[in-house]
Amino acid sequence: MTSSRSIAHNFSIQLIGKILAVLVGLISVAVITRSLGAHAFGEYTTAITYLQMFGVVVDFGLTLTLIVMISERGVDEDKIVGNFFGLRLLSGFLLFSLAPLTVLALPWSSTIDRAVLIGALAYFFMGGATMLVGVFQRHQSMWRVALAELLNRFVLLALVAIIAFMSLGVVAMIAASAIANLIWLLMMVRLAKPFVHISPRFEWEQWRLIIIRSWPIAVSIIFNLLYLKGDILFLAYFRDQAEVGLYGMAYRIIDVMTVLPTMFMGLVLPGLVSAWSEGRADEFRQRVARVFDLFMMAIIPVVVGAQLVATDLIVLIAGEEFVQSGTVLRLLILALAGVFIGTLFGHLVVAINRQRVMTWGYVAVAIVSIIGYFWLIPLYGMWGAVWVTLVSEGLIGIITFGLVARVSGAVPRLTITFKALIASGVMYLILSQMPETHVLINLFVGGVVYTATLVALRAVTVSQIKSLLPVK
Repeated sequence: MTSSRSIAHNFSIQLIGKILAVLVGLISVAVITRSLGAHAFGEYTTAITYLQMFGVVVDFGLTLTLIVMISERGVDEDKIVGNFFGLRLLSGFLLFSLAPLTVLALPWSSTIDRAVLIGALAYFFMGGATMLVGVFQRHQSMWRVALAELLNRFVLLALVAIIAFMSLGVVAMIAASAIANLIWLLMMVRLAKPFVHISPRFEWEQWRLIIIRSWPIAVSIIFNLLYLKGDILFLAYFRDQAEVGLYGMAYRIIDVMTVLPTMFMGLVLPGLVSAWSEGRADEFRQRVARVFDLFMMAIIPVVVGAQLVATDLIVLIAGEEFVQSGTVLRLLILALAGVFIGTLFGHLVVAINRQRVMTWGYVAVAIVSIIGYFWLIPLYGMWGAVWVTLVSEGLIGIITFGLVARVSGAVPRLTITFKALIASGVMYLILSQMPETHVLINLFVGGVVYTATLVALRAVTVSQIKSLLPVK
């Protein structure tokens, strides 16, 4: 079983790597937005979002299923990983070949059409790289993942800086992602060699077993994506690309934050699967409670603090042309609470093997969201997209929590949540009374005040903080 210290060690390594990758990624976003402007960035966002839809279909739940299958006892890891890799390569080639053809049926510009054509390669390479993360999670060697991702981000930053200097436009920016993602995939394969020999296998019987295990997750994720990314695609269909750019910039900040809960749940999922499958229900419930507390301590100050710094943060990253994105972000960031809860309990649905039941929940939310997009986006544009996103994220959080609580009895305690709310309130009051300063100073002061208040309230102790640091 994965020890708590091992999880903390790997999470710390991955967190440091992810923070560095996010910072480099945000610099890349700053270069892209300032180079393209709102309208062209809208085209860039539309192309990427369209490809993400295909990416999720290609994934077919394979990434999550791989983590579960190689965590089971007595498995042939080389055989499993090889067949997952072979299935991903074939399905990716077939489906990403369709993306440049189907986009021609939509009323978008030739720039978007060409961006999708080039971007299909970028997402094909990225899909192979991200699927292999499960191998490193299984062997508790996340520094390798962090290294590969950092290399990807630095290569991308260098390329987009050159493209921005030469004013080559949207399609060239997408091409930069394709080159960076190819390097990422090759690096992941190379770094996995000490643990598993990655060679594509095409064994139909093994593929059939993988598909049987994956399809409930795949259906759930596909419908999940309809409400997560449908907002941008409907916005791109009904409104101007400049509005897509403004909304997309705010959403990019949300995407950055959603990495954290997904990353952490990927690390703890093998242990949760083992605890539940081996009948250690009390241990399972205790682990769920601790993760819930951690998530609430992480998300509540972000939501509260964004009400003060959202606009300044957007302007710092993207420039004055995107100032309206700050108002969008202040509302959209409320959805992060639902994202964190939905990510936690969505992974727990897999741990307790209730994916098929949860599929109906994702279908219901997707239907509600699509109706909302058709109704509100033509009337209210990006503001309609914001409100539908808030409702859909809230519904997913409620449904996944209800299913897991009913089956496993895992109901989190709210003591730490209340303390996080109090600490966030103290942080808000202090920041709101400060003289006007740079947004980075506000972020630093807010973080210090919030952490100090949590410690004072004994929501988290110094020893608990030390336990999250890498073991020397």
